[in-house]
Amino acid sequence: MTRSPAVIHPPRWYRALWKNSTATVIVVDDDASIRRALRTQLQILGFSELDFQSAEGFLTGEIPTGNACLLLDIYLPGMSGIELCRSLDASGPHLPTVLMSARDDQQTKQMMREVHPIACLFKPFDERSLLRAIRKALRKRPNLAD
Repeated sequence: MTRSPAVIHPPRWYRALWKNSTATVIVVDDDASIRRALRTQLQILGFSELDFQSAEGFLTGEIPTGNACLLLDIYLPGMSGIELCRSLDASGPHLPTVLMSARDDQQTKQMMREVHPIACLFKPFDERSLLRAIRKALRKRPNLAD
């Protein structure tokens, strides 16, 4: 008698993610290995992904105006992630932003709070934390008529 393989059902939080799979996640991080890992992970999950190694590169690139969020390292050479947040707040485009940092200290947390991100992640973070932050950011998309 042959047994059929067991069907594995993904958890509810994972299934809910697929509702937003047409979204674009923009990654800005100067660490190539982090960009590469996030690119792979986000693409497997069905997101469109754009990545930049600097805030300046992001500002000169074509920025999606639809269903998108920004995953931004705060310690970047040149223009920092905090400076980029302030610049975007002042002039647009208005993208829901998730800040990332490898530093988990009071100074970093204070800088993050000052720019009012949707969520903050401290590296290394797990997939579940990443997905929770992205889902939260995508729910906070601004009205494009603003």
